Amino acid sequence: MKAPIIAATVLAIASSSAFAGGVAFRFGDDSFGVSLAGDLSAESSAQFDWLHHEDDGDMVAFGVFANGQRGSLSGRVGAKAIGLEADDADVSGGALAFGGDISLPLNEIVRLRGGAYYAPETTGFGDIEGYQEWSVSAEFTVFQNSAIQIGYGDIEFDVEKRGEFEFEDGLFVRLQLRL
Repeated sequence: MKAPIIAATVLAIASSSAFAGGVAFRFGDDSFGVSLAGDLSAESSAQFDWLHHEDDGDMVAFGVFANGQRGSLSGRVGAKAIGLEADDADVSGGALAFGGDISLPLNEIVRLRGGAYYAPETTGFGDIEGYQEWSVSAEFTVFQNSAIQIGYGDIEFDVEKRGEFEFEDGLFVRLQLRL
């Protein structure tokens, strides 16, 4: 029952916040998520993500990033605080992950994206002893203020006394709306 409350909160923030530069909806085989992102300045940005897994698990992440560009390649590096609560797996906790993502335009419509984040055991708390996330995708511009991203992503937590807890591993589709 927490998922509808979190979703309503995220959408309320998105509709009323000056921070929201865009909102995105992510659909995977076993998950659904919402992201809010915005620029803090010309060289920095922040992002809030909520991802719900069908087996009654919720993950939230808040990241702060330094944005940059080298030629046509653009990207960001930074840190994000991640929290996980998975009732069916009896897991709760979080971690501070470091990493970034890059974007390479192929033409006006298609852009390649990739990203990776890692949290060592020393930044984990609760049941979480580590975190790994990576994704690769292709983004297709629909209009000047919207895009569809199709890709493959993997999100894994290292859980105390249990080993790996795979939150997501598979194809995803992400609809981005730039506000």
